[in-house]
Amino acid sequence: MPPIILNDRGQPEPSPLIMDRLKRVHAGLSLRHTPHAGPQWAILFQWQPEDARWRFVQSGELPPDSTFDIIGYLPMDCPLDDAPAYVAKVFRQSNREEVRRMADAVLTHNSVAPVAAVLEEAMAEVLDQVDPSAALPKRRSRARKGA
Repeated sequence: MPPIILNDRGQPEPSPLIMDRLKRVHAGLSLRHTPHAGPQWAILFQWQPEDARWRFVQSGELPPDSTFDIIGYLPMDCPLDDAPAYVAKVFRQSNREEVRRMADAVLTHNSVAPVAAVLEEAMAEVLDQVDPSAALPKRRSRARKGA
């Protein structure tokens, strides 16, 4: 079981790695601990600016911190490596078209991210190498005649 991160109030916080991956799929995605629903994370989808439900917040009928939909759940003991596939499955099973489209974004990210990581690692290795020109002996230049 992966370690559970606790905030300053002693409440579970989702892994920053999973949160970062969710934000790369869509800026409106996040996780929240839901003790009432068992030991799992609620996968939240923030209301978009064009969502008609914002009028309930503007009229004071709903508090501003409730402007999200729970689109699924992720077990708290889900390993980091398994979380993207699990979340993609939740997205594919959604009854909302825009959420189902995010499943494709997760799959694309999962196929592109490893390639990008390998390329980044290879570039870092090349950049970390000693400059080969620095190992060559320096030639002394002669001053030009008449200069």
